[in-house]
Amino acid sequence: MLSRKSIWYVYPFFKHVSWNSIGVHHVAQLRQWFRVEEIDELAFPFIHIVGNPVVFLHPYFYPFQKLERNLSLKVPKFSALIGIDVADSNQISKYAVKLTQYATALIVPSNWARQSYIKSGVKKPVYVLPHGVTPEWIDTPPQPPSTFQHLAKLKKEENRILLLSYIVHSPYRKGFDLLVEIYRRTLAERNNVLLVLKTGAGVGYFPEYVKDGKYEMKGQVYSGWLTDQQKMELFDLCDVFLLTSRGGGFEHPALEGLARGIPVIGAKGGAWEDFLPKWSLVDSQPSKQVLEGNPIHVGIGVEMKIEKAVDRLIHIIDNLDDYKARAKEYAETTIKEKFTWNKIGEQLRDILLQYL
Repeated sequence: MLSRKSIWYVYPFFKHVSWNSIGVHHVAQLRQWFRVEEIDELAFPFIHIVGNPVVFLHPYFYPFQKLERNLSLKVPKFSALIGIDVADSNQISKYAVKLTQYATALIVPSNWARQSYIKSGVKKPVYVLPHGVTPEWIDTPPQPPSTFQHLAKLKKEENRILLLSYIVHSPYRKGFDLLVEIYRRTLAERNNVLLVLKTGAGVGYFPEYVKDGKYEMKGQVYSGWLTDQQKMELFDLCDVFLLTSRGGGFEHPALEGLARGIPVIGAKGGAWEDFLPKWSLVDSQPSKQVLEGNPIHVGIGVEMKIEKAVDRLIHIIDNLDDYKARAKEYAETTIKEKFTWNKIGEQLRDILLQYL
């Protein structure tokens, strides 16, 4: 099905960010059927346009924020411009809606994000294309630890239940304060739990000890970029994944955790409802603005009710084998059927075919 139409996929090559990791999978999938030219986002504004290409721009808003005039002059030379981005809250700004005028269509990773765009006034077609995992994420058995040997030793020698959370940036949006409070209350009930926190490189607001009154909440903090193998190892060592996010377009680590067969807890009403099982979801309430001062994402999100989250977490801890079996079964059925990259690649192909 190789098309003669030139297809460009523009995304960041040299930054360890989610745009890069998701973009790599998108390109690999599209190349099953099309010839695709990869272009780094930093080079894109300066490239001479020939051949009326179909262009995927991933992310969409950030380049247009920086170089709207430059890029707007290029748009008539594209046969289609398909923007790929997220909605970190339930509303995008009027400025963001204005920037969508240059796109032929937009792709977001969840139904929640799509509703945010539509309710905010976006008139262009908005498609939902979820993130995914490779089949190896589901099928590869746990391996002896190599990167996290210290964590494995700690778990074994102290009989710890490990609670994993990813908060790599945007601490309020990711619910860092909720995480600390849930951990504090859970420690009061089950003193063998230990928080394992994955952060971004150079992030300085995640202490290894969080002191609050009589509690000294020790945790293990890991920063920087992890390979897929290292992430699998980390998930396999941990027992429950805490998704405390108030907003976000998808929240990929929670899907990866389920794929490795560990239970996940998240708030009802967020983008992650597209892929979390019912037993993962905790009663929630509206949050404040999730990214104060952001020019694109100006709305609110949802936050889990802390007492409900603690109750659910303790119930899962007390029935851990049962919930790990549930998570494994869910990975073998729902995730393998709907959220593997080959399934997502077919959806992306079908979107592209509408614009060739």
